[in-house]
Amino acid sequence: MRPSLRLRPLAFTAFAMTIVVGAVALAFYMVNLEAEHVFLDRERDDALAERQILLDAFIREGPRGLASRMERRSRLAAPEAHYGVFDAAGRRISGDLLTAPTPLPTADWSKVRARGETGLIMFYATSARLPDGSLLIVGRDAAGQRDFEARIAGGLLIALAVVVVASLGVGLLLNALVIRRAEAVAGVAERIAAGDLGARAEVSERGDAFDRIGASLNRMLNRIEELLTGMRTVTDSLAHDLRTPLTRMRSAVDSALDPAISDGDCRAALEEVSLELERVSSVFTALIDIARAESGLSREMMQPVQLDEVVLDVASLFAPVLEDAGQHLEVVTQGPPVIEGHEQLLRQAIGNLLFNAARHAGSGATVKLEVLNGAGVAEIVVADNGPGIPEADRGRVKDRFVRLDEARGGSGSGLGLSIVAAAAKLHGGELRLEDNRPGLRAVLTLAPGGSA
Repeated sequence: MRPSLRLRPLAFTAFAMTIVVGAVALAFYMVNLEAEHVFLDRERDDALAERQILLDAFIREGPRGLASRMERRSRLAAPEAHYGVFDAAGRRISGDLLTAPTPLPTADWSKVRARGETGLIMFYATSARLPDGSLLIVGRDAAGQRDFEARIAGGLLIALAVVVVASLGVGLLLNALVIRRAEAVAGVAERIAAGDLGARAEVSERGDAFDRIGASLNRMLNRIEELLTGMRTVTDSLAHDLRTPLTRMRSAVDSALDPAISDGDCRAALEEVSLELERVSSVFTALIDIARAESGLSREMMQPVQLDEVVLDVASLFAPVLEDAGQHLEVVTQGPPVIEGHEQLLRQAIGNLLFNAARHAGSGATVKLEVLNGAGVAEIVVADNGPGIPEADRGRVKDRFVRLDEARGGSGSGLGLSIVAAAAKLHGGELRLEDNRPGLRAVLTLAPGGSA
């Protein structure tokens, strides 16, 4: 039974929460610091304005009017407001302050302490000397600031609680979504491990990270299935195609080992064995070339290739073969002069196309070899006006060991076009077999910039 997936993000969650709490604490400190400056400035401005009002009242109404106003303010003002009038000797005349503050506040704004009705208090105050020599004190303590800080702290705690709860909710939801998507990918991987090569990951249209992982996994699985299918095909085809030459070699060896056989017959038998071995060796060499090209191992030999020179060289090599078959060869080079490619494999691919034309186009046919510039690719085209290949067979003749003996004749290994297709794939292109009306038109496309 497959164990269920479970994420363990405790360390990350703890780290994230620590960062969040630290950020909130820093924000609270900065807000509190700024609020302190704002409150002090506001309270100072209010106190200075109130001091001026009281001074004006003293001038208009005298000491009695000022004392009345002070008593009224002491009763009705906010808890953080403090007032006091003291004579020249420091004795209390009116206000909620019982003793004169020490040190005496400046005319602007300074921090002092004094005894009030509730005990010793610390506050900021401003002072003014009245015309009769008495001292007027107007001050504000930190009660308002503390109340504001408490409100800010409460708001921040509520916000922090909302953030934590929302984060946990989103984290749990994300955890569930990630587990669900990861379970799907893990399920596909386990089905593949169990032998179900047709299993594929589900890919939605959202295009998220899991969709990209699923698409990559599917491409990888398609490639693996393709390679395994090719391997099975090669194995089955080898078992079938090598049975005949191996049987012939065994028969020839048995004949050569017969004591009654003549020297001439023995030599003929050994020559037959040599011929069959050469055929088997050529099949294995071709399969190795195909495997290296399809797996990408041949990319290490990619280098700048003078394509027109390669085509002309191969054409001159196969011209006598085509001439012996009673055919006429035309060569046209109009493509890119240099590409990044595997020269030896390109030579083999072009040679295979020309050899197929010489073998199947028939006497009197015209074979045209062209190098052209296609849509972003180089094209090597071998076209003839022979009997061609039926449209229904053009796809499968590129497979390994496929021979259309009934239509084309001959006894080849069936690997010629497979090598051409593998060369095209290594160079980021493809092999297309088209109708030449009449005849066959084989188009080998190559990416000029290198392999795909």
